[in-house]
Amino acid sequence: MLGVAFYVFALFPGVAFIFAREGHQPAAKRSVLRETAALVFVSAICDAVVALGLALVASSSGWVRSHLDQLFAGDLSWARDHLLPSVAIVVLAAAAATVLGYLFGTKWMHDHGLKWLWKSAVPRDTSAWKSLLDPDEQVIVEVTLVLRSGAWVTGTMYSFDNDPDPHPHRSIVLTQPTYRAPGAAEDSDPTTLGDYFVVEAGEIEVLQVVHRTPSQEEIEAAATSTDA
Repeated sequence: MLGVAFYVFALFPGVAFIFAREGHQPAAKRSVLRETAALVFVSAICDAVVALGLALVASSSGWVRSHLDQLFAGDLSWARDHLLPSVAIVVLAAAAATVLGYLFGTKWMHDHGLKWLWKSAVPRDTSAWKSLLDPDEQVIVEVTLVLRSGAWVTGTMYSFDNDPDPHPHRSIVLTQPTYRAPGAAEDSDPTTLGDYFVVEAGEIEVLQVVHRTPSQEEIEAAATSTDA
């Protein structure tokens, strides 16, 4: 029973890593084997880091080293005699490894080095949809859509569903839209369109993207809106 509990706690870092990573990276559908392998791999690294920290403490403390020697020899007498401190140590170690796993999965860690570990010649967790609508450089993404109905719409990309699995229900949200109905010679009145325009991927016949460098006025406006 204790072995099962230890195994479950040891996998918490991998769960935290996947949870944090899915907050900023698209989550592709994978086999159960691959998901399990990623979870175990990250958990093993985080648990090893915590174990290394404990080893460094033991190297400078004879008291800790002696009790670790007893533990590895199968002598659990100290743990039985000091149940609450023992439980606290185990919980703190599991919490430290879990927090470490979560930090490894954050966007900051991804942008500051970990993305190079996941990078490959063939992108695993991306699609043409994400590559065009979410470029690495800081640019304004202008989108033009020709719909299956024959309608035409253009605008600035506001947000999109970054699911890497191509399905027709992925949606893109445009702001400041311009719309032309099927067969119409002129664009619709902008005041009737609202501030945002939502289109599902299944309705799109052609998608065109232009990456435009923002002007100084747009940069200042974005900074002002962020501060507000």
